[in-house]
Amino acid sequence: MAFDALREALEKDANLRGELEAALDLNVRRVNPTDRANRFGSGAAVEWILAAAAYAAKVLTIPGGHNADGFDLKDLREDARGLWSVKNTTQRSDFRLTNGIGGAGAGFTDPVVFLSPALPGITYIDPQMHQEVAHRVEVKSDATILKFRIVEEHARRRPECVAVCRMPSNPGTGQDDPWMDYVESLLSADRFPQLSRLFAASKPTRGTLTSELRELVAQREAGNISREQFDALVARLGV
Repeated sequence: MAFDALREALEKDANLRGELEAALDLNVRRVNPTDRANRFGSGAAVEWILAAAAYAAKVLTIPGGHNADGFDLKDLREDARGLWSVKNTTQRSDFRLTNGIGGAGAGFTDPVVFLSPALPGITYIDPQMHQEVAHRVEVKSDATILKFRIVEEHARRRPECVAVCRMPSNPGTGQDDPWMDYVESLLSADRFPQLSRLFAASKPTRGTLTSELRELVAQREAGNISREQFDALVARLGV
């Protein structure tokens, strides 16, 4: 089973486990998942991190083999999603398995790996193999819910379903906004010369005073910043 291979790899390879734990910790420190606007971006990062760990553990089957160059990362992510879905929380909150529009969604139909600092590790539940858990799912008006304590009990009763991994707590200090980075890449100066001024003007100046002034003059002459923005940035330099 794929999860068994990942669990064994994390048990045997302390370096791989250390990288996984460090990556999960860095993600939660940079992007605060309690911010509802960033929650999906943070959750997507967790999916990618687990896919990277699975690939390193030789779990995923990439078309052309693991040594093939240039495989599509989207295919890799879909392969990972075919193995299990990922549900994570940085506290002891219940897990929302599926959502629906005016309903509970598809329900608990596919294997799931659960991540939380309150769990002993990455916890695997397959609704077909672990029907004693699947039968305890709660169907709400807008979602399918699995209580945290049920996942915790499953992890305690079935250690073979737990891959050792220390999950980070959320320090609540993350300031990164993944959507801002995306919009900045979208609004390139060559295509959107006026809209891109916001991001150009926000960049900190670097280097000597002379080089910084030259850079500001070049941005003004290129139309990337207005005269008012230019004057404000020059004033910050103390000129």
